Amino acid sequence: MANPLITGVSGLSVHQKMIEVIGNNIANINSTAFKARRAYFSDVFYETIRSATSGEVGQIGGTNASQIGTGAKVATISLDGRQGNMETTGGQLDFALEGEGFFTMDTGRGPLYTRAGVFSIDKNGILVDASTGYRIQRFGTVGEPDGINPAFQIPGATEIRIPIGESIPGNKTTETVLRGNLSSSTKTAEYHEIATSHPLLDGAVPATGASLLNSLDWVTTPFQAGDSIEMSGTDVDGNAISTSLSVDGTTTVDDLLSSLSSSFPGTTASIDTDGFLRLVADESGAVPMIVNLANGSTNVGQLDVVSNPLFIENAGEDGNIIRGGIEVFDNRGEGHVVGLAFEPQADGTWNMLATMDSAEGDILTSEINGISFNSDGSFAGIQGSATGELEFQFVGQVDPQVVTISFGTPGSLNGLKSISGESSIATEQDGFPPGTLNSVSVDGNGIIDGLATNGRRIPLAQLAIASFRNPAGLENRGDGTLQVTRSSGDVQLGSAQSGGRGTIRSGQLEQSNVDIAAEFTRLIIAQRGFSANARTITVANEMLQELTQILR
Repeated sequence: MANPLITGVSGLSVHQKMIEVIGNNIANINSTAFKARRAYFSDVFYETIRSATSGEVGQIGGTNASQIGTGAKVATISLDGRQGNMETTGGQLDFALEGEGFFTMDTGRGPLYTRAGVFSIDKNGILVDASTGYRIQRFGTVGEPDGINPAFQIPGATEIRIPIGESIPGNKTTETVLRGNLSSSTKTAEYHEIATSHPLLDGAVPATGASLLNSLDWVTTPFQAGDSIEMSGTDVDGNAISTSLSVDGTTTVDDLLSSLSSSFPGTTASIDTDGFLRLVADESGAVPMIVNLANGSTNVGQLDVVSNPLFIENAGEDGNIIRGGIEVFDNRGEGHVVGLAFEPQADGTWNMLATMDSAEGDILTSEINGISFNSDGSFAGIQGSATGELEFQFVGQVDPQVVTISFGTPGSLNGLKSISGESSIATEQDGFPPGTLNSVSVDGNGIIDGLATNGRRIPLAQLAIASFRNPAGLENRGDGTLQVTRSSGDVQLGSAQSGGRGTIRSGQLEQSNVDIAAEFTRLIIAQRGFSANARTITVANEMLQELTQILR
């Protein structure tokens, strides 16, 4: 009669364990990255009352074995490894793993693993688990000295150093990339041009540079030795001009053109195929140039400047200027604002002029001219080159600083272009001022970037992500940590998004995967099972009491 009691007790025991598992699941319903567990039962030893027989062929059939079980046991308590939902926290040191894998921690006595990415920075600037203080481990060489970025990780050491508040040195500008649009409808600068009112004729045909002045219809009385042509006016810079050219019977048109060009600097005098004498400013834009010709006061020869005077045929005009700017950083990381002015030219090209406050230094090379574009508006080049240069001499700096200006790839629209629409100038440059490290972020493959006050993003380290052949075989150690067992297999360390490992989500935490509805359902089932087994003990007890009374 003892067997029913023992059987009932085993039933009570396993259902008690089931309730304990369910209770633990419910207790951890809000524990970060908690994985629910489930108890599974199996039967135990059997008492064989009668063994099975095979019978005799043609005479009697076989019989099955008659067995009575002796109760139940907990066969296994399995881990539910399904992904928990993601909760957005916004915490810069809150990390979640979406997919397989575990964060790796060093306890000082060996590694432990966790999916609860609630981290913090200790007083030494080391990334640790906020609950235990265990140091989070890194993988690879990100953040170690590379000759380019500031390095904060120690080669051979696996902890992650995040020195918030650390100074980040500045870097001088060596290259600037310009992007945007110089509108094709921008008004073009025009050249200032002065010409004769009528063509100069040598007989009945247009004059040339070799024609003698005395053979022109412009000369009413031939010049003789001692005569002169007086030249007056203002040059392109507004300076007053008053000079004369000595003429005689051998003076040619070329002689007059040469004298005009030299007397009015910044201009070129010529005679066109139609015989018009022209004086054109060498640079486009508005200029105050005026040119007057007159006969010398003692002249015998006379130039008809009344009926065929010089006049302004085309007043030079400045084109619309498109303005932009860049910030150039010197060797100390100090920024200097440089203005950029783009002006369209009469030949379809653009000129760029750089300016800067003189208190900050001088621009030794300030112009990049001949910026040209293809018919589709794509960048063509700069007088046969793809880049230009500006050279600066900043105050307090010994050596000049050269900055390469890139306008994009010739033939493409990915840089500076000239199409219809609004004009705009955007710049990118490789220099930056000094700053301090003030925050961090992590990307999907676990690279932690430090964000500095100067806008620079510096790779600090890469999180080590552990994977196992049988992650359900890991053993819980409390505080959301797990350790390796013989069942889990050896750890495989690597980076996120590799080797089947999941993706890191910054500013998020993985929630518990406990299904409260399922747990309550199992709780009811466990309670019914416990009650039923208690009833077995009650009935067995009543039977023993009856037997005791018979014996009396």
